[in-house]
Amino acid sequence: MKSAVLNASPLIVLARAGYLDLIPQLVSSVVVPRAVATEVAAGPAEDPAARFLAQRSWLSVVDLTPPLSPLAMWRLGQGESEVLEYARRNPGTIAVLDDRAARRAAAALRIPLTGTLGLLAAAARNNLLPSLRDAIDALQACGLYLHPDIAAALLDIKS
Repeated sequence: MKSAVLNASPLIVLARAGYLDLIPQLVSSVVVPRAVATEVAAGPAEDPAARFLAQRSWLSVVDLTPPLSPLAMWRLGQGESEVLEYARRNPGTIAVLDDRAARRAAAALRIPLTGTLGLLAAAARNNLLPSLRDAIDALQACGLYLHPDIAAALLDIKS
């Protein structure tokens, strides 16, 4: 992957599970729109994602200028909308989001996308994880919902 724009859910879950450091090993640059940074910072101060944003090193927070186009507002949250709009304006940037409606909008707009599980799969393909199964279990323990069939299918592919 070249560059990525992250939504709050992948950032929060990967930080809580201790896998946030995988991201800069998979992409050349990482950005988070201001709305996503604001959403994460509004969480508990002890949250690993909020702490990371306060001291970020390899991630940039970006402001969309000009603001969102009307096409970007697919009845999504501000964070998801800004992720999609940033990726739309910056061809080749992959949108990293888990929200189903946002993923549908990305597909309709032909924006390259992946999710938290997609990042883990890429890390496993690049031998950055000792165990994909353990990583999936850790993400689920930190709040990521995965349909059992999706996790099982990914583990079957990796085997």
